Amino acid sequence: MIRGSRFAYRASRPAERDARSAKILTIPNLLTLLRLLLIPIFLAASFQAMYTLAFVLFVTAAVTDILDGFIARRFNQRSRLGALLDPAADKMMLVCGYLFYTLEPNLPVRIPAWLTFVIFVRDFLIAMFAYLLYTRVKVTRFPPSWAGKCATVFQAATLAAAIAASGFAPELLWLAELLFRAALLITLFSAGDYIRRAERMLYERLAPQ
Repeated sequence: MIRGSRFAYRASRPAERDARSAKILTIPNLLTLLRLLLIPIFLAASFQAMYTLAFVLFVTAAVTDILDGFIARRFNQRSRLGALLDPAADKMMLVCGYLFYTLEPNLPVRIPAWLTFVIFVRDFLIAMFAYLLYTRVKVTRFPPSWAGKCATVFQAATLAAAIAASGFAPELLWLAELLFRAALLITLFSAGDYIRRAERMLYERLAPQ
């Protein structure tokens, strides 16, 4: 009887490994990995002043971001790995793009340093509040708000417009300059929204029962 139990346990282990692999190798996770692989290629194209290619790569990354979220929800392919990798891939692409298109001195159109500074400070504050909520009151989920999602969309559109205006569409300079200001406003608004949410969550956890 014991020998049969050991055999059944050993037989179940490959099945468990296959199940774990299936959860990891989902289409959304593969799209996220593709987005991570596009980041160094995007940077290389930008350094080589191949702005049209950089624009195509950035838009491709944005499309894969939309697709992996849709597929994960529609076909129930959510995973813990995807929940970690997806926002990390998005943030890495934006951080690399903003750093290059702000600091590169020879660009026809550069993202203003004040906008990049505000975006980075806002992200730092969100990370700090999420860390404090987790360490002080054990809040494990701090999902993005609608304002945060809008800010990310505006930041991505701003970067795309700056790339296009630097390369194949200089006539879009007016749009880029308009988006610089719009992205600043929505980023500041989302920062205030996150701070209010963090304070409310902290108050609710510390309030006497």
